[in-house]
Amino acid sequence: MLKFHLMTLVFLTSGIFSSSTEDIWPSMDEELRQLFYLPYESTSTLADRLGIQLPPLELSPETGTAVTVLDPELKAKLGSALSIPEGIPFFAFNKQHSQAVKDLSKVFIEAKSLNVLKDVAIMVKDHVNSAVFLAALYHTYYERKDLSPGDTPPLPTVLPDRFVPTFIINKAKKLAKSAIINNQTEVVVEWQSDETGLSSRSPEHRVSYWREDMNLNSFHWHWHLSNPYYIEPGDRDRRGELFYYMHHNLVARYNMERLSLNLKPVKAFEDWRIPVQDGYFPHLTTGNGQEWSSRQDSTFFQDIREIPLVDSNYVSQLEMWRTHLYHGIDIGYLIHENGSYVRLTDNPEVGEDYGINLVGEALEAGDSVNPDVYGNIHNLGHDFLGQSHDPAKKHSTTSGVMGAVETAVRDPVFFRWHKFIDNVFHRYKLTQPPYTPRQLSGNITVLNVTVQEEHWIDDYVSPDNLLHTFFMPKTFNSSSGIDFRLKRDDNITVHIKSNFLEHPDFSYTITVNNPTSDFKRMKLRIFLAPKFDEEGVKMNYASLLRYWTEVDVFETDPIAPGIAYITRHSNESSILSTSHEGDKKTAFAFSGCSWPQNLQVPRGTQDGMIFHFFVMATDVPLISVRQYSQR
Repeated sequence: MLKFHLMTLVFLTSGIFSSSTEDIWPSMDEELRQLFYLPYESTSTLADRLGIQLPPLELSPETGTAVTVLDPELKAKLGSALSIPEGIPFFAFNKQHSQAVKDLSKVFIEAKSLNVLKDVAIMVKDHVNSAVFLAALYHTYYERKDLSPGDTPPLPTVLPDRFVPTFIINKAKKLAKSAIINNQTEVVVEWQSDETGLSSRSPEHRVSYWREDMNLNSFHWHWHLSNPYYIEPGDRDRRGELFYYMHHNLVARYNMERLSLNLKPVKAFEDWRIPVQDGYFPHLTTGNGQEWSSRQDSTFFQDIREIPLVDSNYVSQLEMWRTHLYHGIDIGYLIHENGSYVRLTDNPEVGEDYGINLVGEALEAGDSVNPDVYGNIHNLGHDFLGQSHDPAKKHSTTSGVMGAVETAVRDPVFFRWHKFIDNVFHRYKLTQPPYTPRQLSGNITVLNVTVQEEHWIDDYVSPDNLLHTFFMPKTFNSSSGIDFRLKRDDNITVHIKSNFLEHPDFSYTITVNNPTSDFKRMKLRIFLAPKFDEEGVKMNYASLLRYWTEVDVFETDPIAPGIAYITRHSNESSILSTSHEGDKKTAFAFSGCSWPQNLQVPRGTQDGMIFHFFVMATDVPLISVRQYSQR
């Protein structure tokens, strides 16, 4: 058993992101890297600030500013990327927005070299929505073999207004101007983590530090850009199952935080005719300075009336899709759009797909076997909640935070919606037979597990199986996302500082026994779940089923016969978003698409909160053993 203690500590400021661009992005081509900077500024302004060489310019009749001249052949390739107006966020759950990113990404990905990519990106930047441009550029780093997603800038440094309240941004601008006048080069703006979209009168305020964590919201952005539902079929193996896996772990971890704060587990939003009582006011701005729309109290799904009407969406439509999917799950097959039956099973035969992957693709309208029948449940639900404040489009408002992947996690209703999504997967999983002993067993036996916290306080050694958490101030440089300078030669860096949940590093030592006479390799899977529910009652295995979250998965080196000890550092976890400079194998993790390191363990309580730390060992397939022996 593990016990997590929340401690109240005071630390010196630590950098959540490096304050120098050289430290943040050490390996990228500088000119290509600069295109992430100052996303709301024109290309000519960006060139003036950063010394980028520009192609020919012309005066835009729409904006009156100098913009790059768009080559006609390139313009024809951009397709719907030109259709999204400037000044609004990228709404990933909207078909038009996702198609725009797909079209622009295709142009970037097909560029013959990085120099060509840079020239193309410079040429199109003035002509496409700035958020669509950023999303496409980030996605390109996942798709091109000559680029690494680990080299992309941390999202809060590029879009600080997606994470930091408006009044803090305004305060930063005032302090920056004052600093420039007084010949100062740095400003630090403090922001209290409890200054959120909910007041302390709401119980949900207690866990806002977790929902609004920058790293968590960045993770959600990166995951959806690296595994987009609009990607070409076959480009991501079992993408629908990954959709389930990630969001299940997200909801389960959220419920652990809620238990730490004496809150009940999140309740699924399943009756769409009953209002959601608590609203959410984000207090954030979009790219054009407009406030993100708020979700009022007593929100409920309403039909979204678009012009033309054929683009409208209806609650009854969503309910019909859900009925069709439930029916398919219950009878064990989906209806393909060609009329054939597609079996739902997690023991597929050759040529069949995994059932859980089929359900995931149907839910998110990715590579669905029949989009007309099973629809677009997940994405349209986000859209309904994001536009609940103005479904008839009477007030020309923008969507709420539920409409964008980099902000959706902030809203408590995100977890109610995804609890419903998780319930759909759970309904499917209950139709499947249990794993057989042969599937779960291996030659290696796990005898014992010990978790040891690293030494982090003078004259204190933490006992085994006891971990601590605390809130720690960190800063990040917002100057790459917002131009705080008054004139070109001004030298000003604006750091924003806030508190984040943190924990010391730790390691786990796993004692195993190899009873055979041969060397054996195995795969270790480690999971975490709370021992007691919100009433203090020990949970049975049926209750724990919805709480288990993955901590680590890795394959061991060959283990000799007899007793062996395997030690693994917490920073090596397969789920983490950690930086290992110079190690290309871990560059993907640093991209932000992996779980944030500061949220690796739940908060716990001041008196201590007990968790199960479950380790299972399975044999590595023989083919992997052969590959290992041939290296």
